[in-house]
Amino acid sequence: MKTLGEDVVVRSVESALEGGPAEIVACPNCGSDRVERYCPSCGQRAGSLHLPVGEFVREALDGLFSFDSRVWRTLITLFRHPGSLTVDYWEGRRARFVAPLRLYLFVSFFTFLFLTVAAPESIIDATGTNPEAVVAFGITPDDDDDDDDDDPGWLSARVLRPAAENPERTQALFVQRLPWVVFALVPVFAAWLRLLYRRRERFFVPHLVFAFHFHAVAFLLYASGTAGAMLLRTEAVSEVTSLVFLAVLFLALRRVYREGRLKTLGKQTALLLVHFLAVAVGLFLLLIITGLSV
Repeated sequence: MKTLGEDVVVRSVESALEGGPAEIVACPNCGSDRVERYCPSCGQRAGSLHLPVGEFVREALDGLFSFDSRVWRTLITLFRHPGSLTVDYWEGRRARFVAPLRLYLFVSFFTFLFLTVAAPESIIDATGTNPEAVVAFGITPDDDDDDDDDDPGWLSARVLRPAAENPERTQALFVQRLPWVVFALVPVFAAWLRLLYRRRERFFVPHLVFAFHFHAVAFLLYASGTAGAMLLRTEAVSEVTSLVFLAVLFLALRRVYREGRLKTLGKQTALLLVHFLAVAVGLFLLLIITGLSV
């Protein structure tokens, strides 16, 4: 995920280096005389490099964040009217908002960046897979490797023992790879939605749009709860954000799929149960891969 973020940053800066908006008579690249913001013939942007630094920064941010009214409209809609952003996107009203995949990538990138810098322990605590806790399995760095009478097994010998012997590197690798696992689980979440609401929407992609929107909200809520708990020094903030998380999901499901309260509540419960199981499996596999890499 870090690589994706860096690539987008580079492409945004490169876009800004093409120059800010400018009125030109003909495209300097292909000579077309029908140029507005972009040349309709070759696609080159109509821009000038003769601009102040502040304008250059604004252009870079515009490419990076779509830093205009769409950003704020998207974020406000996500929280003020849960699910309405997905409905608008389904119905073709898309130009006013940030695209779902871009929204997810930026929100998740900066959420993990914030958590890694400000509260790295919160990432491990949230997953419940702290590599230092592998001693709970009875494997510690001081165990006698030559004791053939008590074979710890493949998992203990190849995964848990290395993690216990080098918890710092294990944790670093785990946190580094965690965003990719979370990203891979988004389509899984969409697949559960497709299964639960196959009569409402039989195609997979619309459910994927919902999944991207909801995970963006989840990231923002978790980051906000973590920041609030750090500032106020109380876990009550995290508990409140957890309740908001459940409320937002419930309201989004109702607005998007248009089913009754009881049916929505039942499907929300089933959705969270099966997805938490998928998350647990994903984190367990990540822990195995991380232990084998230490």
